[in-house]
Amino acid sequence: MPSEGAVSTADNIDDEKSSMDARLAQALSILSEQEAAQMLGNQDNLPRLPIPSLSDSVSDFLRACEPQLSPEEYAETERSCKTFLENPEEGQKLHQALLDYDRQEGKNSYLEEFWETAYLAQRTPIPINTNPFFVLEDDPTPARTSQIARATNLVWSSLKFYCSVRDGTLEPDMQRTTPLCMTQYTRLFGTARIPGKGVDTVSYNPDSRHIVVMSRGHVYWMDVLGEDGKVCLSQTQIEEALRSIRTDSLRYYIGENLNQAVGLLTTENREEWAVRREKLRLASGENASSLQRIDSAIFVLCLDDTSPSSQAETASNSLHGTSELAAAEGYAAGVQVGTCINRWYDKSLSIIVCQNGAAGINFEHSVIDGHSVLRFASDVFTDTILTFAENIRKGFKQHKSS
Repeated sequence: MPSEGAVSTADNIDDEKSSMDARLAQALSILSEQEAAQMLGNQDNLPRLPIPSLSDSVSDFLRACEPQLSPEEYAETERSCKTFLENPEEGQKLHQALLDYDRQEGKNSYLEEFWETAYLAQRTPIPINTNPFFVLEDDPTPARTSQIARATNLVWSSLKFYCSVRDGTLEPDMQRTTPLCMTQYTRLFGTARIPGKGVDTVSYNPDSRHIVVMSRGHVYWMDVLGEDGKVCLSQTQIEEALRSIRTDSLRYYIGENLNQAVGLLTTENREEWAVRREKLRLASGENASSLQRIDSAIFVLCLDDTSPSSQAETASNSLHGTSELAAAEGYAAGVQVGTCINRWYDKSLSIIVCQNGAAGINFEHSVIDGHSVLRFASDVFTDTILTFAENIRKGFKQHKSS
């Protein structure tokens, strides 16, 4: 039994520990608030997007037209532009309306609304026409170039990037010493373009905790974040889940793959896709739930049945997939088995991984610009290398201790 003095001393230690814990919790809370303000901390101080003068806009327009017009056509265009500039009821009036629009409360950029409408009102199919792509550098570690290993690393690092966006700790982009707007990063994940009559809309879920995985045209989903917003799976668990998904997709007859390849409809003209999507959604509660789950996913991972032999082939696959017909009973013209059936082009972000580990990104352009995706791709690639080095270090320490 301890003496009374010993008990008293223990109580004092407990009191000091409680006080220290409270101070530590307070410090962490302050640090968390500071970190949360980091990504968007410069937003209120960003310079407004400048509106060029009317004469500069007209000069830029003529400069863009000149290579595409004959000398006669260009001369006529030049005369029309001169009239437009000098007539107070035309160019000058419109330019003043733009200046007035820019001064409206809540307008941070005169271009933003027009930019989104210009994309969302387009009725042509979005693959090739508007969706850009990036080819990712090959993983420099040969042991990690299999499809599942590469996909696991990319998913793991992408989720870390997503969490830094979600909690606001992503380091702001800078142009030399000038901070850049960071709001696009909040639209990179959990976002989808929804087809509509006349104009599309954007669906955004900032609290998404799952990803969608596509393999051979089949759509799967898996929870990757817990209720606390942190990654709830280890790299090993992610790898096991992806391997299980891949194995399951291989058991289907190729005709079944085509029948299940609903993602092909995202390559349609937007008016046609809007009608067909609504029919799909209304056909059953399960359909409606599945579409919502795809729309709200953090991103889509596409496990492709192809092994590009060059960067050009990887680029082609990332942009529009491959087209390949296979003979199948009941299909006179054959069955499409190319990677073109393994896409959901409406998603803001699709990570594509081939059988030989070659990888790329396809993204929907209406709410995301290229520089944001380039930053994402660069950070993710760097993190995959650093994570690999850290795992080697941990393994070496465990080996030494044993």
